[in-house]
Amino acid sequence: MRKGIVACASMIFGLILLFVAFLGPWYIVSGNGILGANYNVGLYLTRMEVQGTFAGQDVSLSMGYAEAKLNAPNTDVNVESFTTINTAMYLTLFAMVTALIAIICMAAFVYNKGKPKTMKLMGGLFGILTFLLALLPALYFMYTGFVENSSGFLFSQAALGIRLSGGPGYAWYLMMVVAIIAVISAVAILIKKIVPEGASSETLPPSTN
Repeated sequence: MRKGIVACASMIFGLILLFVAFLGPWYIVSGNGILGANYNVGLYLTRMEVQGTFAGQDVSLSMGYAEAKLNAPNTDVNVESFTTINTAMYLTLFAMVTALIAIICMAAFVYNKGKPKTMKLMGGLFGILTFLLALLPALYFMYTGFVENSSGFLFSQAALGIRLSGGPGYAWYLMMVVAIIAVISAVAILIKKIVPEGASSETLPPSTN
């Protein structure tokens, strides 16, 4: 039973991390150069944030991706990457749903609610599905160019006095952690043996009456 409780608790922790990842930055682009201008662009699942200094003025903007398409050329962000971000958002939402179902099924299995074999199988399968849904957007990001003419997922380059660098935000790393937690929890539930009902109860001595 202890292994089942740990697996269920781990999935709950994974679900919390999914919520944090959904709200956090997945990719960060930093630039500096002409006339002391510098900026940081944070790519979130639902918005793009720009903070920095332009022409001696501090600027802080937050915009949806429909609006960001009009402003992205000023920050060298590749607007084609917004499709990847949109896909990642939906995959993350699906991952939250599958993680919640996995938690419910695992808890039902641990506390003998419903059919143990069915709850065990569903908990494991939805845990594996959560693993896939968390891993796919993270891998998808790795093969997407978020900056025009960038050299890779992690990059640092300079041209015409302007230096650009880019790399994953903490939300991307959290998705990798969630994927690991989900697959370990799923495997732990699937390999756990089903204890027959009443098998742990003590056998009472025969009556002497």
